[in-house]
Amino acid sequence: MTVQGVVETIGGVVRVDVTPSAYGGRVQDLTVAVRDAVLARRPVDARERASITEFVRRFDLLEHPFSEQADKVHVTASAILVTDDHRRVLLHLHKRLQKWLQPGGHIDEGELPWQAALREAGEETGLPVHMPAGEHALLHVDTHSGGRKHIHLDLRYLVESPNVPPTPPNDESQDVHWFHWHQAIAAADPGLEGVLRALQPGTPTIRQARHTDAKDAASVYLRSREFGLPEVPLVHPPSEVRQWMADEVVGHTDMWVADNDGVVTGMMVLSHQRDGSWIEHLYLDPSWVGRGLGDRFLELARQRCPEGMQLWAFQSNGPARRFYERHGFVVEELTDGRGNEERSPDVRLRWTPTP
Repeated sequence: MTVQGVVETIGGVVRVDVTPSAYGGRVQDLTVAVRDAVLARRPVDARERASITEFVRRFDLLEHPFSEQADKVHVTASAILVTDDHRRVLLHLHKRLQKWLQPGGHIDEGELPWQAALREAGEETGLPVHMPAGEHALLHVDTHSGGRKHIHLDLRYLVESPNVPPTPPNDESQDVHWFHWHQAIAAADPGLEGVLRALQPGTPTIRQARHTDAKDAASVYLRSREFGLPEVPLVHPPSEVRQWMADEVVGHTDMWVADNDGVVTGMMVLSHQRDGSWIEHLYLDPSWVGRGLGDRFLELARQRCPEGMQLWAFQSNGPARRFYERHGFVVEELTDGRGNEERSPDVRLRWTPTP
Protein backbone atom coordinates (compact mmCIF):
# COMPACT_ATOMS: atom_id res chain seq x y z
CA MET A 1 0.00 0.00 0.00
CA THR A 2 1.62 3.23 -1.11
CA VAL A 3 0.62 6.82 -1.58
CA GLN A 4 2.33 9.38 -3.73
CA GLY A 5 1.70 12.97 -2.84
CA VAL A 6 2.73 16.58 -2.51
CA VAL A 7 1.07 19.68 -1.13
CA GLU A 8 1.88 23.07 -2.60
CA THR A 9 0.74 26.44 -1.36
CA ILE A 10 0.11 28.85 -4.21
CA GLY A 11 -1.29 32.26 -3.43
CA GLY A 12 -2.54 31.07 -0.07
CA VAL A 13 -4.46 28.15 -1.60
CA VAL A 14 -3.34 24.65 -0.70
CA ARG A 15 -3.33 22.20 -3.61
CA VAL A 16 -3.34 18.53 -2.68
CA ASP A 17 -2.23 15.97 -5.24
CA VAL A 18 -2.37 12.54 -3.60
CA THR A 19 -3.28 9.32 -5.40
CA PRO A 20 -4.01 6.34 -3.15
CA SER A 21 -3.32 2.93 -4.60
CA ALA A 22 -5.16 0.91 -1.98
CA TYR A 23 -8.51 0.52 -0.19
CA GLY A 24 -10.60 1.66 -3.14
CA GLY A 25 -12.78 3.69 -0.81
CA ARG A 26 -13.65 0.71 1.38
CA VAL A 27 -13.78 2.07 4.93
CA GLN A 28 -13.72 -1.41 6.43
CA ASP A 29 -10.40 -2.19 4.72
CA LEU A 30 -8.97 1.09 5.99
CA THR A 31 -10.24 0.39 9.51
CA VAL A 32 -8.53 -3.00 9.56
CA ALA A 33 -5.29 -1.56 8.12
CA VAL A 34 -5.17 1.28 10.68
CA ARG A 35 -5.88 -1.06 13.58
CA ASP A 36 -3.17 -3.46 12.44
CA ALA A 37 -0.67 -0.62 12.01
CA VAL A 38 -1.37 0.68 15.51
CA LEU A 39 -0.94 -2.76 17.06
CA ALA A 40 2.31 -3.25 15.14
CA ARG A 41 3.88 -0.14 16.66
CA ARG A 42 6.89 -0.62 18.92
CA PRO A 43 6.14 2.13 21.46
CA VAL A 44 8.83 4.75 22.01
CA ASP A 45 7.89 5.25 25.67
CA ALA A 46 5.32 4.45 28.33
CA ARG A 47 2.98 7.16 27.08
CA GLU A 48 2.76 5.66 23.59
CA ARG A 49 2.36 2.15 25.04
CA ALA A 50 -0.65 3.32 27.04
CA SER A 51 -1.97 5.26 24.04
CA ILE A 52 -1.86 2.17 21.83
CA THR A 53 -3.94 0.21 24.33
CA GLU A 54 -6.41 3.06 24.73
CA PHE A 55 -6.54 3.70 20.96
CA VAL A 56 -7.55 0.13 20.16
CA ARG A 57 -10.06 -0.05 23.02
CA ARG A 58 -11.87 3.09 21.91
CA PHE A 59 -11.38 2.51 18.17
CA ASP A 60 -13.16 -0.86 18.34
CA LEU A 61 -16.25 0.82 19.79
CA LEU A 62 -16.64 3.34 16.96
CA GLU A 63 -18.96 2.78 14.01
CA HIS A 64 -17.42 5.68 12.06
CA PRO A 65 -13.97 6.15 13.62
CA PHE A 66 -12.68 8.73 11.12
CA SER A 67 -15.63 11.11 11.40
CA GLU A 68 -15.47 14.13 13.69
CA GLN A 69 -19.27 14.46 13.54
CA ALA A 70 -20.12 10.84 14.38
CA ASP A 71 -18.66 10.73 17.87
CA LYS A 72 -16.71 12.90 20.30
CA VAL A 73 -14.09 10.15 20.15
CA HIS A 74 -12.53 10.01 16.69
CA VAL A 75 -9.30 9.45 14.77
CA THR A 76 -7.19 12.47 13.87
CA ALA A 77 -3.97 12.74 11.89
CA SER A 78 -0.88 14.87 12.30
CA ALA A 79 2.55 15.42 10.78
CA ILE A 80 5.97 15.22 12.33
CA LEU A 81 7.34 17.84 9.97
CA VAL A 82 11.10 17.91 9.40
CA THR A 83 13.41 19.55 6.91
CA ASP A 84 14.53 17.43 3.98
CA ASP A 85 17.93 16.93 5.65
CA HIS A 86 16.21 16.14 9.00
CA ARG A 87 18.28 18.76 10.83
CA ARG A 88 15.26 20.76 11.97
CA VAL A 89 11.75 19.94 13.15
CA LEU A 90 8.75 22.25 13.01
CA LEU A 91 6.39 23.11 15.85
CA HIS A 92 3.64 25.67 16.13
CA LEU A 93 2.11 27.25 19.21
CA HIS A 94 -1.50 26.05 19.22
CA LYS A 95 -3.73 29.10 19.51
CA ARG A 96 -6.32 27.55 21.83
CA LEU A 97 -4.22 25.09 23.82
CA GLN A 98 -1.11 27.32 24.03
CA LYS A 99 1.17 24.31 23.60
CA TRP A 100 3.98 23.70 21.14
CA LEU A 101 2.58 20.97 18.91
CA GLN A 102 2.96 19.39 15.50
CA PRO A 103 0.59 20.34 12.64
CA GLY A 104 -2.49 18.16 12.43
CA GLY A 105 -6.24 17.94 12.68
CA HIS A 106 -9.38 16.13 11.63
CA ILE A 107 -9.72 13.79 8.69
CA ASP A 108 -12.03 14.97 5.92
CA GLU A 109 -14.60 12.66 4.39
CA GLY A 110 -12.98 10.38 1.81
CA GLU A 111 -9.46 11.19 3.04
CA LEU A 112 -6.89 8.67 4.16
CA PRO A 113 -5.19 9.52 7.49
CA TRP A 114 -1.77 10.20 5.95
CA GLN A 115 -3.41 12.42 3.34
CA ALA A 116 -4.98 14.41 6.16
CA ALA A 117 -1.60 14.74 7.89
CA LEU A 118 -0.04 16.00 4.67
CA ARG A 119 -2.89 18.43 3.98
CA GLU A 120 -2.90 19.82 7.53
CA ALA A 121 0.87 20.33 7.44
CA GLY A 122 0.57 22.40 4.29
CA GLU A 123 -2.48 24.34 5.42
CA GLU A 124 -1.13 25.27 8.84
CA THR A 125 2.41 26.21 7.81
CA GLY A 126 2.19 27.37 4.19
CA LEU A 127 5.18 25.15 3.40
CA PRO A 128 5.64 22.95 0.31
CA VAL A 129 5.38 19.60 2.05
CA HIS A 130 5.75 16.03 0.88
CA MET A 131 6.08 12.55 2.27
CA PRO A 132 9.54 10.98 2.05
CA ALA A 133 9.79 8.77 -1.04
CA GLY A 134 6.01 8.55 -1.11
CA GLU A 135 5.92 6.53 2.12
CA HIS A 136 3.23 6.76 4.76
CA ALA A 137 4.37 4.45 7.54
CA LEU A 138 2.77 5.12 10.91
CA LEU A 139 5.33 6.93 13.04
CA HIS A 140 3.59 7.44 16.39
CA VAL A 141 0.27 7.05 18.20
CA ASP A 142 -1.10 9.32 20.92
CA THR A 143 -4.48 9.38 22.63
CA HIS A 144 -5.36 12.67 24.29
CA SER A 145 -8.04 15.24 25.00
CA GLY A 146 -8.82 17.45 22.05
CA GLY A 147 -10.83 19.98 24.05
CA ARG A 148 -14.60 20.46 23.89
CA LYS A 149 -14.93 17.00 25.50
CA HIS A 150 -13.40 15.39 22.42
CA ILE A 151 -10.94 12.50 22.59
CA HIS A 152 -8.44 12.38 19.73
CA LEU A 153 -6.97 9.09 18.60
CA ASP A 154 -4.04 10.66 16.81
CA LEU A 155 -2.06 8.94 14.05
CA ARG A 156 1.26 10.61 13.26
CA TYR A 157 3.24 10.44 10.03
CA LEU A 158 6.59 11.75 8.83
CA VAL A 159 6.36 14.74 6.48
CA GLU A 160 9.24 16.69 4.94
CA SER A 161 9.74 20.19 3.58
CA PRO A 162 12.59 22.29 2.25
CA ASN A 163 14.20 24.43 4.93
CA VAL A 164 12.38 27.63 4.03
CA PRO A 165 10.49 30.05 6.32
CA PRO A 166 6.91 29.04 7.15
CA THR A 167 4.16 31.31 5.81
CA PRO A 168 1.04 30.36 7.78
CA PRO A 169 -2.31 31.83 6.65
CA ASN A 170 -3.78 34.58 8.79
CA ASP A 171 -6.35 32.27 10.38
CA GLU A 172 -3.64 29.86 11.62
CA SER A 173 -1.14 30.26 14.43
CA GLN A 174 1.59 32.71 13.46
CA ASP A 175 4.02 31.17 15.97
CA VAL A 176 5.45 28.57 13.60
CA HIS A 177 9.17 27.84 13.73
CA TRP A 178 11.87 25.40 12.71
CA PHE A 179 13.57 24.14 15.88
CA HIS A 180 16.83 22.39 16.57
CA TRP A 181 15.97 18.96 17.96
CA HIS A 182 17.09 19.69 21.52
CA GLN A 183 14.98 22.86 21.52
CA ALA A 184 11.92 21.04 20.19
CA ILE A 185 12.23 18.20 22.70
CA ALA A 186 12.51 20.69 25.55
CA ALA A 187 9.54 22.78 24.37
CA ALA A 188 7.13 20.15 23.07
CA ASP A 189 4.03 18.78 24.75
CA PRO A 190 4.80 15.57 26.71
CA GLY A 191 2.75 13.55 24.24
CA LEU A 192 5.18 14.54 21.51
CA GLU A 193 8.47 14.13 23.37
CA GLY A 194 8.90 10.41 22.79
CA VAL A 195 8.58 10.46 19.02
CA LEU A 196 10.90 13.47 18.74
CA ARG A 197 13.52 11.66 20.82
CA ALA A 198 13.15 8.54 18.66
CA LEU A 199 13.34 10.45 15.39
CA GLN A 200 16.26 12.73 16.25
CA PRO A 201 19.19 11.95 13.93
CA GLY A 202 22.77 11.56 15.07
CA THR A 203 24.98 9.29 17.16
CA PRO A 204 25.24 10.12 20.88
CA THR A 205 28.62 10.96 22.37
CA ILE A 206 29.31 9.37 25.77
CA ARG A 207 30.97 11.89 28.07
CA GLN A 208 31.36 12.65 31.75
CA ALA A 209 28.34 14.29 33.30
CA ARG A 210 28.26 18.02 34.00
CA HIS A 211 26.22 19.80 36.64
CA THR A 212 23.91 21.11 33.91
CA ASP A 213 22.93 17.52 33.04
CA ALA A 214 21.03 16.86 36.27
CA LYS A 215 17.55 17.73 35.00
CA ASP A 216 17.93 15.81 31.74
CA ALA A 217 19.52 12.79 33.44
CA ALA A 218 16.61 12.68 35.90
CA SER A 219 14.21 12.76 32.95
CA VAL A 220 15.94 9.76 31.36
CA TYR A 221 15.86 7.92 34.70
CA LEU A 222 12.13 8.56 35.14
CA ARG A 223 11.21 7.77 31.53
CA SER A 224 13.25 4.56 31.64
CA ARG A 225 11.73 3.41 34.94
CA GLU A 226 8.20 4.14 33.76
CA PHE A 227 8.70 2.23 30.53
CA GLY A 228 10.90 -0.66 31.62
CA LEU A 229 9.70 -1.29 35.18
CA PRO A 230 5.97 -0.50 35.37
CA GLU A 231 5.50 -3.27 37.94
CA VAL A 232 8.13 -1.87 40.35
CA PRO A 233 6.88 1.10 42.41
CA LEU A 234 8.77 4.37 42.18
CA VAL A 235 9.24 5.15 45.87
CA HIS A 236 10.15 8.82 45.44
CA PRO A 237 8.08 11.36 43.48
CA PRO A 238 9.66 12.90 40.36
CA SER A 239 10.50 16.11 42.19
CA GLU A 240 12.60 14.19 44.73
CA VAL A 241 14.30 12.21 41.98
CA ARG A 242 15.33 15.46 40.28
CA GLN A 243 16.61 16.87 43.58
CA TRP A 244 18.55 13.67 44.31
CA MET A 245 20.10 13.72 40.86
CA ALA A 246 21.22 17.34 41.28
CA ASP A 247 22.38 17.15 44.91
CA GLU A 248 23.84 13.67 45.26
CA VAL A 249 24.62 12.16 41.87
CA VAL A 250 25.87 14.67 39.32
CA GLY A 251 29.26 15.98 40.42
CA HIS A 252 29.52 13.50 43.31
CA THR A 253 29.88 10.19 41.44
CA ASP A 254 31.66 8.62 38.47
CA MET A 255 28.77 9.51 36.16
CA TRP A 256 28.57 9.39 32.37
CA VAL A 257 25.85 10.49 29.97
CA ALA A 258 25.08 9.90 26.30
CA ASP A 259 24.64 13.28 24.61
CA ASN A 260 23.01 13.52 21.18
CA ASP A 261 23.49 17.15 20.15
CA GLY A 262 22.25 18.51 23.47
CA VAL A 263 19.74 15.75 24.27
CA VAL A 264 20.67 13.31 27.05
CA THR A 265 19.68 9.83 25.86
CA GLY A 266 21.27 7.66 28.57
CA MET A 267 23.15 7.72 31.87
CA MET A 268 25.50 5.45 33.83
CA VAL A 269 26.86 5.76 37.37
CA LEU A 270 29.83 3.70 38.55
CA SER A 271 31.16 3.32 42.07
CA HIS A 272 34.55 2.02 43.22
CA GLN A 273 34.42 0.49 46.69
CA ARG A 274 36.48 -1.81 48.90
CA ASP A 275 34.49 -4.81 47.70
CA GLY A 276 35.08 -3.85 44.06
CA SER A 277 33.47 -1.76 41.36
CA TRP A 278 29.72 -1.49 40.80
CA ILE A 279 27.34 -0.26 38.14
CA GLU A 280 25.00 1.71 40.37
CA HIS A 281 22.73 2.94 37.58
CA LEU A 282 22.47 2.33 33.84
CA TYR A 283 19.38 3.80 32.21
CA LEU A 284 18.56 4.52 28.58
CA ASP A 285 15.74 6.63 27.30
CA PRO A 286 13.12 4.17 25.98
CA SER A 287 13.43 5.63 22.49
CA TRP A 288 17.08 4.47 22.40
CA VAL A 289 16.65 0.90 23.64
CA GLY A 290 17.86 -1.64 21.11
CA ARG A 291 20.09 0.81 19.23
CA GLY A 292 23.47 -0.25 20.64
CA LEU A 293 23.79 2.49 23.24
CA GLY A 294 23.77 0.09 26.18
CA ASP A 295 26.61 -1.89 24.59
CA ARG A 296 28.67 1.28 24.39
CA PHE A 297 28.06 2.12 28.05
CA LEU A 298 29.12 -1.37 29.10
CA GLU A 299 32.30 -1.16 27.04
CA LEU A 300 33.15 2.05 28.89
CA ALA A 301 32.37 0.37 32.21
CA ARG A 302 34.80 -2.46 31.38
CA GLN A 303 37.49 0.08 30.57
CA ARG A 304 36.99 1.86 33.90
CA CYS A 305 36.53 -1.33 35.92
CA PRO A 306 38.99 -3.77 34.31
CA GLU A 307 39.18 -5.90 37.45
CA GLY A 308 35.47 -6.74 37.23
CA MET A 309 32.21 -5.30 38.48
CA GLN A 310 28.85 -6.10 40.01
CA LEU A 311 25.33 -4.71 39.84
CA TRP A 312 21.85 -5.18 41.18
CA ALA A 313 18.81 -5.56 38.94
CA PHE A 314 15.17 -6.31 39.67
CA GLN A 315 14.30 -9.93 39.02
CA SER A 316 11.23 -8.87 37.06
CA ASN A 317 13.36 -6.87 34.62
CA GLY A 318 13.82 -9.66 32.11
CA PRO A 319 15.22 -7.50 29.27
CA ALA A 320 17.92 -6.03 31.54
CA ARG A 321 18.90 -9.43 32.91
CA ARG A 322 19.19 -10.87 29.38
CA PHE A 323 21.23 -7.84 28.31
CA TYR A 324 23.75 -8.25 31.15
CA GLU A 325 23.96 -12.01 30.81
CA ARG A 326 24.61 -11.59 27.08
CA HIS A 327 27.59 -9.44 28.09
CA GLY A 328 29.06 -12.07 30.38
CA PHE A 329 27.46 -11.23 33.73
CA VAL A 330 26.46 -14.21 35.87
CA VAL A 331 23.91 -14.45 38.67
CA GLU A 332 25.48 -14.61 42.12
CA GLU A 333 22.60 -13.85 44.47
CA LEU A 334 18.81 -13.69 44.48
CA THR A 335 16.92 -11.83 47.22
CA ASP A 336 13.31 -11.31 48.28
CA GLY A 337 13.68 -7.54 47.99
CA ARG A 338 13.80 -6.68 51.66
CA GLY A 339 17.12 -4.94 51.10
CA ASN A 340 15.89 -2.35 48.62
CA GLU A 341 13.51 0.61 48.94
CA GLU A 342 11.03 -0.81 46.47
CA ARG A 343 10.74 -4.13 48.36
CA SER A 344 10.90 -5.92 45.00
CA PRO A 345 12.93 -9.14 44.53
CA ASP A 346 16.31 -8.39 42.99
CA VAL A 347 19.34 -10.18 41.65
CA ARG A 348 23.07 -9.49 41.99
CA LEU A 349 25.13 -10.12 38.88
CA ARG A 350 28.91 -10.10 38.45
CA TRP A 351 31.24 -9.69 35.49
CA THR A 352 34.75 -11.09 35.80
CA PRO A 353 37.29 -10.44 33.04
CA THR A 354 38.55 -13.44 31.12
CA PRO A 355 42.18 -14.22 32.06
